[in-house]
Amino acid sequence: MIAAYLDYWRNYLNFWGRATRQQYWVPMIINWVIALILLGQGEHNPTLKYVAAIICLSLIFPTFTVIVRRVRDTGVKHIFIWGLLSMICSLLACIFALFPTNFFKR
Repeated sequence: MIAAYLDYWRNYLNFWGRATRQQYWVPMIINWVIALILLGQGEHNPTLKYVAAIICLSLIFPTFTVIVRRVRDTGVKHIFIWGLLSMICSLLACIFALFPTNFFKR
């Protein structure tokens, strides 16, 4: 498990390789747990909200690269990867739409 998470960070610029299911799911689960813990504690400590936001933003690029490698490992054509990118951007827009007005200005 630790090796899969380390591979996630070592290959954060690697669009050309492949990623196994474990190399995809282990980082996704660990990142979600970290984000949920930080966001859950953010209600008690406003500084943690900013830390959680910075961590989540820093995970966007390595997550996209592991998604591209995982999709390539399944044998899907490259055009679908661009469609996947547009879905990820839409998902991020939906996530930011959930925050209340001036959430990050507090």
